[in-house]
Amino acid sequence: MYDVIVVGGGHAGCEAAMAAARMGMRTLLITMHLDQIAYMSCNPSIGGPAKGHLVREIDALGGEMARAIDRTAIQIRLLNESKGPAVRALRAQADKRLYSWLMKMELERTPNLDLKQERIEDLVVRGGRVIGVKTGLGNIYGARAVVVTTGTFLHGRLITGETIRPGGRAGEAPATGLSATFRRLGFEVGRLKTGTPPRLDARTIDFSQTMVQPGSTVPLYFSFAYPEAGIEPPENLIARLGPPNPVYPLPPRRPKKPCGGALSSPATWSTPMRPSMKSYAATSTGLLCTTAPFRP
Repeated sequence: MYDVIVVGGGHAGCEAAMAAARMGMRTLLITMHLDQIAYMSCNPSIGGPAKGHLVREIDALGGEMARAIDRTAIQIRLLNESKGPAVRALRAQADKRLYSWLMKMELERTPNLDLKQERIEDLVVRGGRVIGVKTGLGNIYGARAVVVTTGTFLHGRLITGETIRPGGRAGEAPATGLSATFRRLGFEVGRLKTGTPPRLDARTIDFSQTMVQPGSTVPLYFSFAYPEAGIEPPENLIARLGPPNPVYPLPPRRPKKPCGGALSSPATWSTPMRPSMKSYAATSTGLLCTTAPFRP
């Protein structure tokens, strides 16, 4: 029996699960794919107008997103710098694989929090009150409260040109059972639209026709935990990756990487795996390698 069950492991689900667990509640986070925790399927960025303010508000309440992106940012900029303070906003481009890995690790080491990989097919309702969830494997987990953060997965559809097929995102099935449950309980079910940008082969692009947009020349952070509190900011893990693939016209320093410079193909990994490497974590920009156990 749990105090809180959170359904879905995206940004909202991670924050909800950690908030409940940190308040001393026995918490369970259930997601369809544990290796896709907090995975940014579309534009791998955090912040921007409106959402950037929200991330900082979450951080002020003890959330994790701001600290995670401060450690995995490829590039960070202050938008609308020439305008008034009310419309200025931070935006950071993330190494989405590293961000997902870091968030999953934070969940795993949070006390009072369990993680399970299952698909929720139904809510257990008794006397007009939700008392648990039922999974596709027939398992039932009881709870005093259930938080649903399914994002685009509720009866999701993937639209590619004129082709429409079921899916929560590319390669993953939609949550059809839970959608039917909400309809049965009298809720109106809609869809959240998102757009996935095309993946381009950098070797086919003439970068001489483009303009490099580097990140900020001064350190910027989302989290209020530092430097306002006088705490040393965390290490940006991207710096450990070594030099980027020379196909990209980048400034010398890795943290100033342009927005379009994230590598995603093993053929373009900039850091080959060598037998001497004792541990590594796969990222969209290559292999994060260390000669000792990795301690973020």
